Amino acid sequence: MYRNFLLLLCLITLLACGSRRKELERAGRYEQEGMLTEAHAAYEALYERRPKVVEAHVGMERTAQQMLDKRMSQASMRFMANELEQGKQARNEAVILKQQMDRKGLALHWDGSVDDQYRAARSRAAREMLTQANEAFREERFQHAQELSDQVIKLDPELKEAEYLMLLAQLEPRYREGRKAEDLGLWSEAHAAFRWITERDMTYKDALQRQRAAKEKAAFTVAYVPLYNSQLYTAKIGMGAGMVEHQLAASLKQAILDQNDPLLILVDRDNTDALLAEQQRNMTGTYDDRYVAEAGKLLGAAYVLTGRILRFDDVLSRQIEVQMQVIHTESGRIMLADVVRVNKQEIGRGAARAQLLDRAAKRMALRLSEMDHSEH
Repeated sequence: MYRNFLLLLCLITLLACGSRRKELERAGRYEQEGMLTEAHAAYEALYERRPKVVEAHVGMERTAQQMLDKRMSQASMRFMANELEQGKQARNEAVILKQQMDRKGLALHWDGSVDDQYRAARSRAAREMLTQANEAFREERFQHAQELSDQVIKLDPELKEAEYLMLLAQLEPRYREGRKAEDLGLWSEAHAAFRWITERDMTYKDALQRQRAAKEKAAFTVAYVPLYNSQLYTAKIGMGAGMVEHQLAASLKQAILDQNDPLLILVDRDNTDALLAEQQRNMTGTYDDRYVAEAGKLLGAAYVLTGRILRFDDVLSRQIEVQMQVIHTESGRIMLADVVRVNKQEIGRGAARAQLLDRAAKRMALRLSEMDHSEH
């Protein structure tokens, strides 16, 4: 009985050895015929069933290295042929394969020369593209020059010439816009164009001098003259005469400063109290346009901004309505007339008065900055 058992065990062992040899031979044939993927799969299948079969693990590693070498060789050939995109694709495939094999515990060798060739190919492509960008700039195709320069920078960040060319491709069309605006007498537009340039390169041509000259012609002075409305001050409001106008004046001056408009110069001589007091002494409590213009001249302003509060309620309806005008002091011409409104739907929780005045002031300041003052 024991003898029969030994014979059976030997037979099973011989069959297993035969099966292992056959699988190794089959994987070896695949490998010899260059069918590396199939060979690697065959070695791997055998190794997963029989981890002690060293030949299977060695075969896995050997075929994986051959597959990796093949991809790296393809990438190198593409790079040397200046086929950057195709080379990148082949290199990426090699990287992915290396990562997969690393997870399987296979120690594959990565040829660092493929990375050197990749960098060299990128550098060559970048310089070729830089030549195209320079040509586009010379032909005044500035947008295309910018796009090409951007691609050059992505390929080779060390190529500083591309950064400068991109800047030039942005500055030159703005410079030409500024010169054209000068010829048309559009000094605000000219100033904006030259200012954009000098914020990026103060040494570009004569942009700084032209910016200063345009500012002298485009800058304008504004004084604020609040207009007193005695009808606001009833028992319902419960505040001193002129208080709302005074508060609006303070909010408006701050809103104008917050616009940060380099061409708008606010003449502020803290005249609000005096102007309101004089209007309150007047029976009608109002100034006509002629007196407003005279007040602006006395303050040394080219324009006068007036604000008359027509409606104000910070308790029940919570609204404000302000009539604004901008008057040219020399000619008395009304350059801008508008009514600014803020209602309760536009304010949040908290002090209604402060919110109403603040929003109204910001809208008035915005309308002033948008005004066309090219004729002043």
